[in-house]
Amino acid sequence: MIPFLRRHLNFIVGLIISAAAVYLSLTKVDFRELWNSFRAANYYFLIPAGILQFFCFFFKGVGWRFLLLPAKKEVRLSSTVSVLVIGLMVNNLFPAKMGELARAYLLGERETLPKSLCLSTIMVEHLVDILVLLIFLILLIPLVSLPPWLKASGMGLGFLALAMIVFLFLVMRREEKFLNWITRVTARLPERFREKIQGILKNMLQGMRVVTGRYILYAFISLVAMWCTVFIMAYLTMLAFGLFLPIYAPVMVIIFVAFGKVIPSSPGGIGTLHYLIIVVLMSFDVSKETALGYAILMHGFVFLIEVVTGLVLLFSGHLSLAKVTRRAEEQA
Repeated sequence: MIPFLRRHLNFIVGLIISAAAVYLSLTKVDFRELWNSFRAANYYFLIPAGILQFFCFFFKGVGWRFLLLPAKKEVRLSSTVSVLVIGLMVNNLFPAKMGELARAYLLGERETLPKSLCLSTIMVEHLVDILVLLIFLILLIPLVSLPPWLKASGMGLGFLALAMIVFLFLVMRREEKFLNWITRVTARLPERFREKIQGILKNMLQGMRVVTGRYILYAFISLVAMWCTVFIMAYLTMLAFGLFLPIYAPVMVIIFVAFGKVIPSSPGGIGTLHYLIIVVLMSFDVSKETALGYAILMHGFVFLIEVVTGLVLLFSGHLSLAKVTRRAEEQA
């Protein structure tokens, strides 16, 4: 029983948090009004929103490719985009952010790169994502009356990501000294463990070298374009639900949905993302029923596109979902 709990602790904690968030989301909801909000929605707005979702995949794939260029100049854009979408699909269907491990495994196989190197670029990508969102948050937070705990957590997470980027920059400026220090620290370990640990760290540091060069700027610009596209998509979905709010409303929704993904939850972020959307929209005087309806629509719409597109790319590449997830688990 104890080994089972240790192995699945993150998943169990995620389910508990998601269950609590679902409870909070459904408490004091008039389900008749919720159903009426769905009936009154104009779903034609979802057509351009769906098209924009594919532009999001493209821009994020471009950003990831820039992060990989210091390690390999010939990385194909088709590889980064398709592997990215497959990773999003895996994240929606499996726990513990397995999609990130699946991305590292698949790209490593396609581009003959070390899996640890690919994983380190994914870590840098997430930090840059948070940095981009932090900038939008700082600019817009004076305009919104959010709960203090939500403001504090968002700003704290953003500045933590900024601190980590600065730390990586300083480490990479002294990479040789850092590797020498690691060599001394691991000197007393058995040789096979020492060589494995040092090899993984060298590959990860190679993937993080991008933070000291021009490619990090190109990745930043690509991810800004991606997030701006997401904001527009979220705004169109609001219009579909009859929410004619200021343009910065969907920006705030997306920022806290993205930040909320660091919270352990069930696969797909069920419950946690819905509750965060409700909290943000209610600060714009939106009723809880309408906010919940929008959260369900937004989450379900993106979930469907990511899962269907990911499965199509997976099977068109003659890949097995079971094999991909199994190999991802082996890297964990």
